[in-house]
Amino acid sequence: MANKASKKVASIKKELKARKAKIAKQESKVKRLKKKLKKAA
Repeated sequence: MANKASKKVASIKKELKARKAKIAKQESKVKRLKKKLKKAA
């Protein structure tokens, strides 16, 4: 039982990490786009 629970927690943590990485990637993309827009303006 405990093993199943710890596996579930591990998978949830992995998913959260992946989600955070995805969000960070999107944020860096947005920052770069904003810099480009400022240069163009």
